[in-house]
Amino acid sequence: MEYLWFILICLALVIAIFTEGSLREKKNRKAYREYLKESYGKKSSIELSEDDIKNIALYHRKKAEEEKGTFFIDDITWNDLGMDDVFRQMNTCACALGEEELYHRLHRPVLDEDDEYKRFCVLREYFDANEEDRISVKEILHDIGIYRKTSITRIFSYVEVLAPESNMQHYIVIFLMLAALVMIFVMPGFGVLMTVAMMIVSIGMYLKQKKALDPVIVTFNYAARMLKACDLLEKKAPGILEDEIRLLKENGRPLRNMLRYSVWISNGSVSMDNPVMLLLEYVKMIFHLDLIIINRLIGLLKSHIKEIDELRRILGTTDAVLAAASYMRSLSISCIPEPVPGEKAFFSVEECIHPMIKSPVANSIETEGPILLTGSNASGKSTFLKAAAICALMAQTLGYAPAKSLRSSRFKIYTSMALNDNIRNGESYFVVEIKSLKRILDAGTGKEPVLCCIDEVLRGTNTVERIAASTRILRSLARPDYIAFAATHDVELTRLLENEYRNYHFEEEVTLNDVKFNYLLKTGPAVSRNAIRLLSVMGYDRELVSDAEKMVEDFMSTGNWQKEVRDIKR
Repeated sequence: MEYLWFILICLALVIAIFTEGSLREKKNRKAYREYLKESYGKKSSIELSEDDIKNIALYHRKKAEEEKGTFFIDDITWNDLGMDDVFRQMNTCACALGEEELYHRLHRPVLDEDDEYKRFCVLREYFDANEEDRISVKEILHDIGIYRKTSITRIFSYVEVLAPESNMQHYIVIFLMLAALVMIFVMPGFGVLMTVAMMIVSIGMYLKQKKALDPVIVTFNYAARMLKACDLLEKKAPGILEDEIRLLKENGRPLRNMLRYSVWISNGSVSMDNPVMLLLEYVKMIFHLDLIIINRLIGLLKSHIKEIDELRRILGTTDAVLAAASYMRSLSISCIPEPVPGEKAFFSVEECIHPMIKSPVANSIETEGPILLTGSNASGKSTFLKAAAICALMAQTLGYAPAKSLRSSRFKIYTSMALNDNIRNGESYFVVEIKSLKRILDAGTGKEPVLCCIDEVLRGTNTVERIAASTRILRSLARPDYIAFAATHDVELTRLLENEYRNYHFEEEVTLNDVKFNYLLKTGPAVSRNAIRLLSVMGYDRELVSDAEKMVEDFMSTGNWQKEVRDIKR
């Protein structure tokens, strides 16, 4: 009778824990739905470390290697534009597949309006306008999960080189474990002792082998969640995703066995809210069930890598669509770009902003040729260059731009801005810079227009050679298939290139105690010489400032520097 009461109490406890866990799960799902409603149209709050970014980037590296011949913006351009930070701000993805696909997409500005790009834009607009469908799909994708310990791409690649092992040792463990359990009814004392000993041995073997197979287990677990998401999308997704669901079914069909056995495959992190799964975890540890299943299914996974890659692409793209739609809503200003076909370069943007700046100053420009920007440090030149390039990049990747309007060619996009010495290769700043500029000069084919943004041409060398070489390089970029934005402090270039480049500038106002910037783009070359006036603001000797201003005036009128300057009283 006591045994019966004990069993009933245990059963009631399990039911209570399971019920409480189910109620908590419902509460968590309700809270997540509310979060999705409130967070839509806001910048991401997901924190990504440098290692996280590197793991996400592996997918792009792999795809870029596979898609040779496709144009991708290079690492110099990506880093110049601070795109890791833009990605961080944009990343509201629900699963790792979406993060990888979004990161990859931002590297791939389309040069033609292909079907895939058009489809992305159609889905983005639909989900932006349909909240319930957006939330429903987001909840399904959220269950796939984000894995931060390593890259999902690395995990799937790891499985490709594995070979299944024999399950004989696991079958022996099962036989001995069952024999020990039977022995309890024959010789209770010896049977219990044998059962405990076998459990210790079995769990020890399991933990040792499971550690080696952890990447495989994570892969199967993640692949199973992907397949479950496919099933749920088929049942709950809106009709707009009909084409995606058809492809998910086609590619998921050969992998159905994996989903069937997925309940036995987990990474060991089971919530206390689910006592059934917790019990199954201990059963697996004792009888090695998941290790046996994994060895059987490794071959299945290896033979259908292409199908899994396609599932990753479709699910990831759907998630990236939702993130792109949310980010567009978060911008203070945005527009749908109007592409201008043809081989001749054209760029017209109205009220363009930099998306990372909280209170940005909008600027507009229209040009069919190169632009030379002058102005002092911190006046807005670099920010404008980045804003223009990001505007073009987002238009050709996400289908919208942070501007009031954008009409432009579809560009290959290059920059040469935030360069550093290459210590690893023993290269000076100047060598790194001329290599960076050379790749821009070599980019033009006459078929696709090139947009290039260059900040301070050849700053790594002396003034005379810099001006001479900069003049020739910038003239080489003054061609019909290029739009070149070049920022410089060398006012000499505004005269030397006045026939090829249109001049624009940013200026500041220096008062007695401060310097103020309005960050507004203005036509013509910079005429103010506030750099020397800033010396006075900072407390430099008045005669020193006066002499410097006189030297500049003489140079601007004669083109020559005065060799003699009056002595400054100390």
